Amino acid sequence: MPRRFERRTGRALAVALLAGVLLAGCTDDGPGRPDQLGERRDGPTAGSVPTIPGGVALAPVDPASVLVGADVAYGTPLPSEQVAADALTADPEVVAVVARRAYGVGDGRRLADVVALTLDGAAFFDDAALAAWEQALVGALGGAPPSAVDLAGRQVLRAASEHAVSLAYRDGDLLTVVSGTGTGEPEVTLVVTRQLEARARGEVGSLDPMTPLVAVPVDAAFVPVPSVTFTPIPPLDEEPQGPSPPAIPGAIEVQGRYGVVAGERRTVVWAITVDPGTYPSAEALYPALAPLVTERAGGAPAEATEQLGRVVLVATNPPGTRSARAFRHQGLVLLVEGDRPDQVDAVLTAWMAALGPG
Repeated sequence: MPRRFERRTGRALAVALLAGVLLAGCTDDGPGRPDQLGERRDGPTAGSVPTIPGGVALAPVDPASVLVGADVAYGTPLPSEQVAADALTADPEVVAVVARRAYGVGDGRRLADVVALTLDGAAFFDDAALAAWEQALVGALGGAPPSAVDLAGRQVLRAASEHAVSLAYRDGDLLTVVSGTGTGEPEVTLVVTRQLEARARGEVGSLDPMTPLVAVPVDAAFVPVPSVTFTPIPPLDEEPQGPSPPAIPGAIEVQGRYGVVAGERRTVVWAITVDPGTYPSAEALYPALAPLVTERAGGAPAEATEQLGRVVLVATNPPGTRSARAFRHQGLVLLVEGDRPDQVDAVLTAWMAALGPG
């Protein structure tokens, strides 16, 4: 989800544009336009100004109906992304929001961000006001004025700029907005196309998030890192006092390395492959990471944090006592531990940056 969403500047712009549209609808058409209501009033205390009834009838649509598409999975957003999406419910027009990250099932690649907004038809004066609100929101998220385009047999709204792209369509009270980076339009278009095709076939998805775990070799974790050298841990018969491997339910293979910085063994890092039957998704895996980190940090409580676009489980002790960090990369659990939290964090950050997006 674009950073402008997280900072709520996109929402602020959408609200400002919407306010401008609504205010324009309440002002005179030009100088000299007769005030018909005023002409019928005998004075300022003659009575209240009559209210013009409004509202748009919107049929209810299940948000799960858009979480569909061949080879597309919908996973849990980052905490910051969820907070940004939830902030939209502060608007009276929005009843509820479902936020998801869209992934490719086969390769686990992140394709786009999806928000499905349930709208309150009574909050819109008429269809024109509803259309203006939709255009304002999509334009704000895409960073450009939106236009209608044909996709998968129907019209959708498209807004694209150098930094972001958004496609949106509405059925009944459900407005679906799929967004990505400025260079991510092919992936965003793919997700929307797959959604519309699946909906035309009558498919219905699930609100249960599912981030795919893609199986990769355990040694794929040990990519080149500019500031760290990963050196093998000798066998116990060669180094009896060496670190013991971590244990996690459903582990298939565990490999460890020393994280060497400036010729010094500052941390120990581990890569763990897990059984897909035990952990069919990242959502199933994450509850196992907190106990793992707590155990490796000698009982220190684990806390979930957000770093470099990933969720990291952190357990910290004072220098001289072991601290630990764990995160997921594709189908691997990666663990960093050491006796100095600052060194652990330095290796953790460098490793995540070298691995690329989560």
